[in-house]
Amino acid sequence: MIATAYNRMRRFRADWKLTLLTAVLLPMMLSLGFWQLRREAEKLELQAAWDARQVETPVALSTVDTAEDQQYRQVHARGHFDNTHVFLLDNRTYQGKVGYEVIVPLMTDEGTVALVNRGWQPLGVSRAELPLVAPIEGSVMIAASIYQPVGEAFLLGSELETGGWPKVIQELDPPRLAALAGYIDKAKVFPYSLRLSEAAPGALIRYWPVISTTPEKHRGYAVQWFLMATALLSLYLYYSTRAESTDNSR
Repeated sequence: MIATAYNRMRRFRADWKLTLLTAVLLPMMLSLGFWQLRREAEKLELQAAWDARQVETPVALSTVDTAEDQQYRQVHARGHFDNTHVFLLDNRTYQGKVGYEVIVPLMTDEGTVALVNRGWQPLGVSRAELPLVAPIEGSVMIAASIYQPVGEAFLLGSELETGGWPKVIQELDPPRLAALAGYIDKAKVFPYSLRLSEAAPGALIRYWPVISTTPEKHRGYAVQWFLMATALLSLYLYYSTRAESTDNSR
């Protein structure tokens, strides 16, 4: 039996080209599979955080501790919008149509400046003609949720500095945008953007999916990568063994 096992081991001979190919592709496939599982876990965590925030009582914006995780926290604030400094976040889509998300500074009664995302608005007649944004006049009480971006923003275009308003932007960076609008005291700028609730005054089309790809899809992608890795390893073992058997038959 020992001799038989030894002979079987000797019958395995791997082609160096096939071995090299497998050595490169197999770790890559496994790595991509585990990466998809991590993405699944991240999406589940985001969804759970959003669900938990929906049942919490809204708090005053002035009481929020920005040193802690405040993603999706429901807040309220009173103040007035700076309608002369409007930003248009570019390359936003809704139901297959391209448009902008309208970002406007809100000066709260407590002296804080917060960048408020009013929602989606379609393009104008052309990109050369920016859409007209209806202003929100007077003192208003808003309800909104805090949005903290996850990871680096993926920019679809370059940002061009223009002298007039509104300004088209590619990335939502509240401190930088507040400075562009003339609010240079960073201590008074809320570091994250606020997304208006549906019933808030001035709310436009609100389309902010919590997750763009479902956890189930990430799990499915992971299974595909693991199956491909298994198939690759199986083919490697099969052809390596077959090649030695062919040599023995000569």
